[in-house]
Amino acid sequence: MVLITNRQSNILQDIDSLHLFAQIVSSICKTLEEREILRNAFELLSAFDELISMGYRENLTLSQVKTNLEMESHEETIQDIIARNKMQDAAEERKRRAKQFDMQRKEVARANRSLGPRTTSFPTYTPTARATVPDTYDTYEAERSKSLKVAPLRGKGMQLGKKSKTSDIYDKVRGEMGPETEESPLVPSTAASAPRISASAATTQLMDDRGPVHVTIAEAITVKVSREGSPKSFKVKGDLQLRILDPAFTRVKVDVAAAAAGNVHFQTHPNVDKGLFNSSRMIQPKNPAKGFPANSSVEVLRWNTTVQDEESGALPITFTVWVNQGTGNSYTVTVEYELTGGDPLRDVVVTIPFSTSEPVVSSHDAVYEVSGDSLDWNIGAIGEENSTGSFEFEAQAEEDNEFFPMQVRFSKTKPFVDIDVSSITLLEQGEPVDFSKEIRSASDKYSIE
Repeated sequence: MVLITNRQSNILQDIDSLHLFAQIVSSICKTLEEREILRNAFELLSAFDELISMGYRENLTLSQVKTNLEMESHEETIQDIIARNKMQDAAEERKRRAKQFDMQRKEVARANRSLGPRTTSFPTYTPTARATVPDTYDTYEAERSKSLKVAPLRGKGMQLGKKSKTSDIYDKVRGEMGPETEESPLVPSTAASAPRISASAATTQLMDDRGPVHVTIAEAITVKVSREGSPKSFKVKGDLQLRILDPAFTRVKVDVAAAAAGNVHFQTHPNVDKGLFNSSRMIQPKNPAKGFPANSSVEVLRWNTTVQDEESGALPITFTVWVNQGTGNSYTVTVEYELTGGDPLRDVVVTIPFSTSEPVVSSHDAVYEVSGDSLDWNIGAIGEENSTGSFEFEAQAEEDNEFFPMQVRFSKTKPFVDIDVSSITLLEQGEPVDFSKEIRSASDKYSIE
């Protein structure tokens, strides 16, 4: 290899450059043959161009030259990471929505099942009422169907201008019935008159009811109580989710009103200013310039609490089960409830298992349903007017443990932990923002053992 320089060049630098050129050639070309050099001519010229710029040598090493040839971009790597994170977030959002739709379908199925209570009734015969239709209807339809039938071919062609007998009868019947029959159908269509609401229209209406910022307060209550009504374990887990529907309101702060309680533990999202929340119960991004993400639900706050065993009055509802054994394997079971939390409950259902025989309900005013190997007592809404109630049934069983554990489902209009969102304001302008709020507090697992 020959390196041509001028007289003013530094011979030591020229020797170093010559060595670097030789290293580049040996690293790119496997063998120092003419065919190999011609095949890698473009890579060699690119490497030489990185080393020499405008007749002057760049202060580069062999590893730096290789890095420049590979053209790795740090910004491109960051963009690839961001794209992969977005794909993972989208996949998690799809899983979350699929799980949410599945839960909604289960709730609808439970609601439909609770609409049909099992009551004792005797079979009665009711004759079907027949609608009164004019006699001309059958004649009209018969003659019209005759006119629509295709006559078999008998060798003669179609004769234009000749009126058939069926057409004459049809015109005669139409003339007798009057012109009103052409304007209105004989049998009104109920399906056409019923309003139809598409799924997209329902979704649009739901989004219109929400504000530019939507807040969701969700709680799950897990309780285990004994047959005497004393709690064995009582845990509450909740979270506050923020969904920005308008990208113009991503930089906001949320004023949370939470009652001071020693046994309630709050935990903020890593991107939320934790110190500000602990001092003033304010939720805002740790980086105010970035803001919250738009068009996605963000869980900004979590809380959990464990109620002590002796605090039975803190339970939303208390159940007491009385089991009396009669002659043989006959049992009489009485389930009694009392609203102890103060807040009204909705969709209260008590599921009682059985295995030996189907129970016989003694409470005639109760709404219940037997399905499979369980008995569902549908209480519905519980408030001040029906804060107490009972349900009694008889059944055959080998032992009283067949009726346990009983499962209770309910939902609350208010969260168990006294927490609410009082206001939402913009960070820079300080102007209040309209927001919508949704509260979902329900029992996750309430069992009577």
